[in-house]
Amino acid sequence: MSRFDVIIIGAGTWGSSTAWQLAERGHKVLAIDAFTPPHAHGSHAGATRLARQSNSTGPEYVELTQRAFAAWKSIAERTGIDVMTTTGNVFVGAPGSKWFDNTLENLKASPFEHEIFTGDEARARFPRVRIEDGELAVWEPKGAVSLVQPSIHAMQQLGCEEGVEVRYGEKVLDWSADDNGVVVTTAAGRYEADRLVVTVGAFSNSVLGLDFPTRVERQVLANFAIDPAAPQLPSLYVAAPAGDDSAPSYGCPEPDGTFKVSVPGKGNIIDPESLSQDVTQADLDRVLSFVRSRLPEAKGDPVATTVCMWTESEDGHWLIGRHPTHERVVLGAGCNGRGFRYAPVIGSILADMTEGTDHPELARFDLGRYELNSTRV
Repeated sequence: MSRFDVIIIGAGTWGSSTAWQLAERGHKVLAIDAFTPPHAHGSHAGATRLARQSNSTGPEYVELTQRAFAAWKSIAERTGIDVMTTTGNVFVGAPGSKWFDNTLENLKASPFEHEIFTGDEARARFPRVRIEDGELAVWEPKGAVSLVQPSIHAMQQLGCEEGVEVRYGEKVLDWSADDNGVVVTTAAGRYEADRLVVTVGAFSNSVLGLDFPTRVERQVLANFAIDPAAPQLPSLYVAAPAGDDSAPSYGCPEPDGTFKVSVPGKGNIIDPESLSQDVTQADLDRVLSFVRSRLPEAKGDPVATTVCMWTESEDGHWLIGRHPTHERVVLGAGCNGRGFRYAPVIGSILADMTEGTDHPELARFDLGRYELNSTRV
């Protein structure tokens, strides 16, 4: 049995960030994952993630976004790995749409560069995107795309340089915590530490033994061939019309020259253990309907598909804090589909909490907003 300062369960996006930053602060860290990140069993499946500067959720994300973009730049400089590509982002929607109105309000109150185009002006500015009468197009020139595998590998590289030990392909069977520390048991070993961080995404409730008010949603990503000789399409975010609370559909250019599209489905809730890469005809019909209406040059069927899942919290905000019954256990959960681009910041926050430093300014994400019960026997 080995002893560490901190054990991380879940070494994907948030876990890799936390492990590296704790090790950089001088802690002896063990990172455990049931799979080998990056992998197709969570919310980071696929090649890219949209990295808008705008958000639909609240002003508290503005400073976090600034910190995240600065951190990714630093990571790229330190590792020599390109982790983010600036594509620009166009957000299309009509006034009265909840997602669009919230985004525009937050963006106007932020320092982020943006322009608003209307009607024929919008169609002239973005001729490859079909924009309907009554819709606006909000342009963010510094909107970007996060490159999933390079980003995770870069954080793993930084962690390795700082001495993080990893155990990939080891599923955690059990863990316990008391006044003396924590013990984590896997199929291959038993490990001790002073502290535990749990960042297992969709598997949070089962691993933590809590009843978070969350749901795990299946998401289908489809890649379409586009004209390779044409200028690069920007990233695209399209809000549902007024009265429809569906999450916006989105798309972005991929490293292989295709254009990825995702159209979140209503009520597509799954058990995370049952995630499959099988794509149904209903999945394809939903994506194709969006593509035909918004991206007419993307003809034909998808050239590739990927299925991922993310966790939606009841109020749409992250779950970050200490386990309600175990002071030595810190957790991060509920990425709500936008956790990837904030990984360096989330890792820093979780590292702070592991060391005993709280962030009262981040009360929006505190677990205390919910009455949580333990399901552990």
